[in-house]
Amino acid sequence: MSVSSLHFEPSYKSLVDEFSKPIAVFDETLRLIYFNHQYEAVFGRSVASLFDLVSKDDDLSVTELPGCIRQKRSWRGEVIGGLTDTGRYSVKVIQLPNTLKPRYVGVFDAESLKLVKAPSQRVLLDDLTELPNRYAFLDELTQHIALNKSGNDDFAVLYIDLDHFKDINELHGHEIGDELLKLCAEKIRQMLRRDDLLARLSGDEFAAIVSCEQAHEMQYLCHRLLRYFERPVQMGGKHYQFTVSIGVAFYPDQGASPQDLIINAEKAMFEAKKQGRAQFQLYDRHQSQKIEQQQRLAESLRRVLQQAPEQFQAAYQPLYNIQSGEFIGMEVLARWASPEFGQVSPAEFIPLAESRGLINTLSSLIFNCIRRDIRSVNLADRAEKPLLAVNISAQQITDPFFEHLLMTFWRDVTDAGWQLEVELTESQLMTYTDGIIEKLEAWRHKGIRIAIDDFGTGYSCLAYLHMLPVDKLKIDRQFLRTQTQARKEDQIMYAIMSMAKALDIEVLAEGVETKEQFLRLQQLGCNSGQGFGLARPQPWDTKLMTALDL
Repeated sequence: MSVSSLHFEPSYKSLVDEFSKPIAVFDETLRLIYFNHQYEAVFGRSVASLFDLVSKDDDLSVTELPGCIRQKRSWRGEVIGGLTDTGRYSVKVIQLPNTLKPRYVGVFDAESLKLVKAPSQRVLLDDLTELPNRYAFLDELTQHIALNKSGNDDFAVLYIDLDHFKDINELHGHEIGDELLKLCAEKIRQMLRRDDLLARLSGDEFAAIVSCEQAHEMQYLCHRLLRYFERPVQMGGKHYQFTVSIGVAFYPDQGASPQDLIINAEKAMFEAKKQGRAQFQLYDRHQSQKIEQQQRLAESLRRVLQQAPEQFQAAYQPLYNIQSGEFIGMEVLARWASPEFGQVSPAEFIPLAESRGLINTLSSLIFNCIRRDIRSVNLADRAEKPLLAVNISAQQITDPFFEHLLMTFWRDVTDAGWQLEVELTESQLMTYTDGIIEKLEAWRHKGIRIAIDDFGTGYSCLAYLHMLPVDKLKIDRQFLRTQTQARKEDQIMYAIMSMAKALDIEVLAEGVETKEQFLRLQQLGCNSGQGFGLARPQPWDTKLMTALDL
């Protein structure tokens, strides 16, 4: 509705008319020139300018108003209702882009104030901190974007999470935790500018809409927040220590919708936690795409294990005696041929299976593949049983369900004439417990061999190797792949083999890819080896069980 003959761009009229909250348009002198029905119902037609609306208790705002709007192109303050509602309203005024003359739009909102009279409006406030809650924040962010389609008013969303706050609640109680949350909200609010918006999303998570012209402004603000929370927080004569992790997403480059901005700022916050906490991270589209890809892969993995298990197959890589070339066994590797993702590397899907609770399902599927494959050959009459090595996860060792799977599988492969060997990586065993040691000893007592894979990549395994029930060390491929003039790698491998011999442990070299590497291992006296240079992993075939042609 127009109250002035001054020109107002038609392109904005529909936006103003259809807005769900009171909204008004002002000219360069802040005179009222257009408004919607919701505005008229609250303030009436008698208001001539924005100055007539500003709270008389807010004298500072009146003096700051013209200069603030001209310099920052935005202002946030408080106004008094008129005809039907005499309550207080917050107002945010921003400059409209792409107008012939300066035009400013004000959005009025009673629900974003701390003092809210109507019970129905309290659902948009956080009871503890009296900040806007998630719903109010989303609504404000939606309005902010709707009035800023040209991207002239640069802003960012900050996602702030208190690190290890759960520990404070558990140690000091939730009452102390609540008081600290209120204190944190107050301190964060003080560090933001007047026209920025802070909300409490949930628990110990806050979010803010912060205007900025340059990215370095946001970095400076984040550094201020981090520095404040590096110091102990004092409350009630006591000191409490915690830090914050912050994620930042800029509009519109890192999110053009409210949901995208919040999600991307949260992703950046999680990356800050992943990198060690007590820091901030800007949203990284490339990193986010990797996370999204991983999530899609995890969802596909779960679906395939349940509905299309035939996509998984077992691949077999022969193990050989390095000195004689004799075939001594197979390592079984899981392979996933996905119609959606192509050949998925075990380095990708196995960690996902472990972290998503799918590793036992995957192991069971691969065990069934092996049972089916080895039926084609009967080794019951063979004097020395060949090895059948399978990889397991450390988390499976103390899992009763997995132990049942393994024991059943062990009996089946033993009956078929094979010697079962389970492999665990050195890094997994670095966090061993007494329960794991007891299980490995029990399995070994039954006749299952234990091997440590990728040996030499960890840091502390040598310190407790003599305590572990181990039959074999598999030396990591990096020692063969690298060869310096001083031949330090050979010296390290020789030292490992000497130590293993003293402990009555076999040694196998991984990653044998060239004739030169094979000869080096022979000269070092290595017992056994495997690698692409000897035989690649491939589908089951009895021809794999033949000696090397030396």
